[in-house]
Amino acid sequence: MTDAVDTATTPVSGTESATSQAVTTEQQSAVTEQGQQQAQQQQQEQQAAAPVVPEAYAFANLPEGYTVSDEQLAAFSPVLKELNLTQEQADKLVAFDAQRQLAAAEAGQQQAVELRNKQVGEWETALRNDAAFGGANFDANVATAQKALADFGTPELTTMLKESGLGSHPEVVRFFHKVGQQLAEGKLHRTTTEVPKPDISLIDAFR
Repeated sequence: MTDAVDTATTPVSGTESATSQAVTTEQQSAVTEQGQQQAQQQQQEQQAAAPVVPEAYAFANLPEGYTVSDEQLAAFSPVLKELNLTQEQADKLVAFDAQRQLAAAEAGQQQAVELRNKQVGEWETALRNDAAFGGANFDANVATAQKALADFGTPELTTMLKESGLGSHPEVVRFFHKVGQQLAEGKLHRTTTEVPKPDISLIDAFR
């Protein structure tokens, strides 16, 4: 029994201890190398997944009616870079802004047309209800004003009156009506030999 105990508790030899240490060192080296490889692989994957931020953004395919000036591009490019946006992401952002601005502009134009038409309608109603100009004499008075415009006006003036709606403004119509009356009484004469165009008119043609 004593021999067995002595044998079991006898220290290992120097050769066995050195071999064990070598194995441990090799294992540690393998683990370290494996860890470095994993870290390098993760770094490569992160670099591959990182967004590619261009040196300079360029927007070539902009929607019709939407423009980006050089000054605007210089102003918001630093913001795009700060957000690490790729060119594709920046394109989506610009497309969204273009859609928003174009929709707002279209809505503004529609509102302006509606306001113009409303104002023109109010002016026409005021003339029709005017005791001196409207009533039963409305059509005849408008015809007199139309003749004055045909005699003294120009195509450019007609276009302006039509586009602005001012051809229905009571004061404008009254002015041309007075001129027409002066023509009818022989107090004014046309400065052109051209025959007045019958379709040039105040009020109805300018709607």
